[in-house]
Amino acid sequence: MSGISLRSAGPADSVLVEQLTRRIWTGRVSEESTVFTETPDYVAAQLQKGGGAILLDDGVPIGSGRWVPVPGPIGQGAWMEIKRIGVLEAYRKRGFGEVILKALEQAGHDAGAEGAQLAVRHDQVRLVDFYAGLGYVLADDVELTTPNPRSPPPIGMRKDFRMNT
Repeated sequence: MSGISLRSAGPADSVLVEQLTRRIWTGRVSEESTVFTETPDYVAAQLQKGGGAILLDDGVPIGSGRWVPVPGPIGQGAWMEIKRIGVLEAYRKRGFGEVILKALEQAGHDAGAEGAQLAVRHDQVRLVDFYAGLGYVLADDVELTTPNPRSPPPIGMRKDFRMNT
């Protein structure tokens, strides 16, 4: 892991993040995923609202993720929605998804988020246990910033940062 590094991503990284995300998700999720309709302008808008992270191996991008601010559950303040975490196939199952997730959580927390929400696609159910192991719990009331009417509803999960301090 000596060549592995992580850096934040902003709107200027939108082309890189959009192309990298598309490479990561192609062949892994259904073609009906909204990931395949995203444009660099759309990604730039998300990165402007929230932020992102890019994982590098000796300076070469190998993974990424992003977040956007969202209202928290009823009675709670600002939260964040974690989006599009992934790494290239050659780097999977090495803990890099967790590295990206923790960086995104920290960035959101630093920006004032009290917790995070995310969604697990119906064709990626194995990820529920991954996120549960990192403090996320099932939440059937998660409202996504990018719902997809062409896919079955995803599995919503939530992590309250105030419960983990």
